[in-house]
Amino acid sequence: MHRLRGGADLLNEPLPQAWVPRVLNLALAVVILALVAPVVAKFGGKPVYVQIALVGTVVLVLPLVLACLASAARPGSLGRFARRLRRR
Repeated sequence: MHRLRGGADLLNEPLPQAWVPRVLNLALAVVILALVAPVVAKFGGKPVYVQIALVGTVVLVLPLVLACLASAARPGSLGRFARRLRRR
């Protein structure tokens, strides 16, 4: 927390609660899955080139959903994982 010259606090309101990143990350994962689910549900009747494009899209979206769920389970876990990767 930063203090102004007169010693007054710059931040007077309390910091966000610990549940806020959990709820936001879980909601983001649910919204992304809700956008992808209708496309995957009607996967069978599509031509082969469309199915390949859909699989490619889902392969790109799935890690994002997993990262949101991991961050919802343990906020800050992705940052710690990134720092461990950078040290190597």
